[in-house]
Amino acid sequence: MLKNQNWTNALETVLAMGRQTLALELVGGAVAMGAAAPAPAYADVARVVTASFAPLTDESGAKKGLLYDLVSAMMKLQSETKPIEFMGWNDAVKISKEQKNVLIFPMTRTASREADYVWLTKIFDMDRSYAGRPGSTAVNDTAGVKALAAVGTTVNSASLDYLKKQGLTNIVEFPTSRDLMKALLDGKVDVAYQPNPFSKSDWKAAGGQGALVLGEPQERSAAYLAASKGSDAKPDDWQGALQVLEQEGTVEKLVSEYGMN
Repeated sequence: MLKNQNWTNALETVLAMGRQTLALELVGGAVAMGAAAPAPAYADVARVVTASFAPLTDESGAKKGLLYDLVSAMMKLQSETKPIEFMGWNDAVKISKEQKNVLIFPMTRTASREADYVWLTKIFDMDRSYAGRPGSTAVNDTAGVKALAAVGTTVNSASLDYLKKQGLTNIVEFPTSRDLMKALLDGKVDVAYQPNPFSKSDWKAAGGQGALVLGEPQERSAAYLAASKGSDAKPDDWQGALQVLEQEGTVEKLVSEYGMN
């Protein structure tokens, strides 16, 4: 198990050596590091699960997504070799609740979920807006969406929790982000509500043309790496790993590569 001092030493070494003497590359989600990276034995992880939420995680392409690459990099820093498993989000959540030492991402931290997980580290912040078809009028508040026939979102999501809290009665739920954006394209819902990167990516994947009309952000939420309740994984270890990647410049590099800056 890593100690906090290990990460302090690693960070000091990264800063001292500079970028010219420390090479860190992500190739297909793998990390090759110089001598600054600690390589402990780390046996607390049983499984790592996720679902496709392009461009954050994406099973379909050679590039697996921003968060996939970042989590893979953090795992490599801790000599963790478990594969990252893609599956339906409902299945991922079920496994994370029924089994110990399961890591899951991208997870939104909410009051209803707080006690069910060990929250290891925040990875990335995302805005959530009402997304409408090109040429539509921007929907900027709850009053505007209440006047519509239907607002779509995904099942078992923090976005759904938010819409329910607004007292909306015109919510239509879909199993995946791709299904949601196809419904928007086909006119089955008037707007979609989910993290904006999901809407933009799956609008194009569903065959949508032109730019979505995004209203004012209703929430800014963070995508977390979490562990199942009672897991042995320690937040300090994962936060330290991410901090190493931030100091070295890998986080900034990946954000730019995926067009998320």
